[in-house]
Amino acid sequence: MSPSAPEENDAGRDAGDLLQRWLGEALPQAAAEWLDLEIAQQRQAADERRFSTALAMVRRRIGGGHLPLPADALADAQRLRPRWRPDLWGIDEAARVALILATRKGDEASFAARIERLCTIGELAEHVACLKGFAVFPRQPQLLVSARAAVRSSAQPVFEAIACHNPYPADHFDEASYNQMVVKCVFSGISIDTIVGLDERRNDELVRMMGDLVSERLAAGRMIPDMVHRWLTDPATTASKR
Repeated sequence: MSPSAPEENDAGRDAGDLLQRWLGEALPQAAAEWLDLEIAQQRQAADERRFSTALAMVRRRIGGGHLPLPADALADAQRLRPRWRPDLWGIDEAARVALILATRKGDEASFAARIERLCTIGELAEHVACLKGFAVFPRQPQLLVSARAAVRSSAQPVFEAIACHNPYPADHFDEASYNQMVVKCVFSGISIDTIVGLDERRNDELVRMMGDLVSERLAAGRMIPDMVHRWLTDPATTASKR
């Protein structure tokens, strides 16, 4: 598990600015103005009722679809937070994360409590967006609890939000939690090339667990993706180092 660095706790502020700028360039004027107003309101004085309403209204006010990012924008994202992939987010997800970050006032315990509530009682789309935001949220113990709970979730979108293209588990999960997530990806039919840090987090117990799963599935006549076989036999051939 990677130690928390001081700059990691500052990344969220800049990530919110980047997301707002990218959304301003991608959205129609009326939608961008609505989002800017809601972000400004939360930055000035967090209003929980208005925040909850804005989160719920995001899809209606700005729509959905893919967040279009040019190459230089993705480079900015990587400089701010290595292995962050906002180019794989939806516009509504990016807007929700920007709104969440706008509520951050330096009291990290309060911010983490808000995230924990969203992961517990938020609507599915809010929960998924929130988990994707873990890539740029400041590290707090409560977030680790919510991230581990997402790995155990029976809701596929929730599980994929933390497990796929998200650097948080690679950076913060202990070995047992990370291993559980990887094995569940294979069990659920999710490609392991979506898992961040799979090669660098390789360990003997994970190799054993993956080997057992492969043996069980083959014995049951079920197919195993070639990439899993390659990872087990020759990890240098996998494409997960990112």
